[in-house]
Amino acid sequence: MPAKLRLLPLQGLSIQHHSFAVPHAAVCLQSIRAVSAPALAASASEEEAEEEEGANEPAPAVSPEPEQPTSSSTSSVLAPARAAAAGSEEGSSRQAANSSTSSSCTWSTSSSCGSREQLQERTEDEWLATLRMLVSEGDAEAKYTELETLGKGGFGTVCMAVETATGEEVAIKKINLLQESSSELCVNEIQVIRDKKNANLVSYVDSYLVNQELWLVMEYMDGGSLQDVIRETQMEEGEIAAVSRECLQGLDFLHCQQVIHRDIKSHNILLGLDGSVKLADFGLAAQLTAEQSKRRSAVGTIYWMAPEIFTRKPYGPKVDIWSLGIVGIEMVEGAPPHLMKTARTVRQLISSGGRPRLQKPRQQSAWLRDFLHCCLETDEDRRWSAQELLQHPFVTSAKPTSSLTPLIMAAQQFTADRRY
Repeated sequence: MPAKLRLLPLQGLSIQHHSFAVPHAAVCLQSIRAVSAPALAASASEEEAEEEEGANEPAPAVSPEPEQPTSSSTSSVLAPARAAAAGSEEGSSRQAANSSTSSSCTWSTSSSCGSREQLQERTEDEWLATLRMLVSEGDAEAKYTELETLGKGGFGTVCMAVETATGEEVAIKKINLLQESSSELCVNEIQVIRDKKNANLVSYVDSYLVNQELWLVMEYMDGGSLQDVIRETQMEEGEIAAVSRECLQGLDFLHCQQVIHRDIKSHNILLGLDGSVKLADFGLAAQLTAEQSKRRSAVGTIYWMAPEIFTRKPYGPKVDIWSLGIVGIEMVEGAPPHLMKTARTVRQLISSGGRPRLQKPRQQSAWLRDFLHCCLETDEDRRWSAQELLQHPFVTSAKPTSSLTPLIMAAQQFTADRRY
C-alpha cells in the first residue's frame, strides 16, 4: 500500500495540512524544498538502444525541435508572440519560447523527432498498402469544404473544414505521403486513436487517401493549443492544475490501454473555448503488449523527453509523466527548461542525472513544487503514475475547466490583433 505524506507549510506559506496517498514519500518530501539540482531538458536522438554509446547522433526521421536558438521546427500561421517585459526572467523565458519555437500553431503538422521501432522491417510500399486498408473510400474533397488553414509544417497542412452535408466543423490534417516514413507514422496514428474514445483525447472522425496525401479528419478544437495560451498569457496555479488534471485523465486512460503517447508537450494539448483540454497528435504513440511491455527507441521532442530515453533504458508509460512535468514548467515560466540550448547540450545535461527546476521556486506554492517533483523524478520507478498524480492535492485543488475560457479568448485576441 502506498505511504501517507503530509504536506507542511513552508517558509511562511500558509498551506492547509493535507494527507494523500503517495508511492514514494521520501522522494516527495524532498520536493517541498526548493530544487537545487541543475536544470535539464530533453534531447532527441534516432538511435535504437542497441547501438553503441559513442555513435554519432543520426539525422531525425522527421522534423525535430530546433537545435539552434534561431531555428524553427514548425511553420506557423501565428505571428511571433509579444515580447515580455524587458529585464524580467519570466519575460526572457517567454521571449525565448517565441523566438525559437514558432511550432505553436493551433495544430502541429510537423511530427517530432522519432525513429521506427523496427520490430519488423517493412517497406514504404507495404506501409502504404496497410494504410489503404485502414482509410475510408469516397471523395473527401466533395465531403468536406475547407474554410481556413490552421497550420503548416514539413509534413503538410492542417485546416479547419465543415462537412458539406451536415455543417459539422472538423480539423483535417493533410500529411504528405511522399516524405520518408510518413506512411508508417500515419498507420501508427490511425491504429492508436481510431477505437480509443475519451473526453480528454481529440476524437478521430475518419481518414482518406487523396492523391499523395493522407487526410486525417479529427475533432475540431476551437480554442487552439495550450502553447498559444502559454505564449500569450500568465496562468495562475488553479488554471495550471486544471490543465494538469485533464491531461492526467487522458494519460491515465491511455496508460490503462497500454499506450504511451511519447510526445506530450504544450503544442499537442488542444483546448476548446468551453475550457475542455484534450491530448492530440498520436503519430509517435506506442502500443505495449504482453510480449513487449517496454520500448527502447529514442523518440519524442528534445526538451520534453525523459532521462531514461537518453540513457537507452527500456521505458514505459511514465515517460509521458516526465513530459507533463516539463509542460508544468512551461505553464509557469512560458518555456521548457533550457530551450535555447542545442540538442547536444541538452542531451548531455539530461543524461547527467539531474532534474529540471523552476527559476523562481519560492514564488510558487509548495503543492505546485511537489507536484512537479513527483512528475520529474529521474528514477522512473519512483516517478508517480497518472493515477497517483490525480490524487495529488495540487491537482485536486484545481479550478474548473471553465476558468480557462478567459485565457483562451485573450490569447486568441492577442493573436488577432497582431494579424491586423
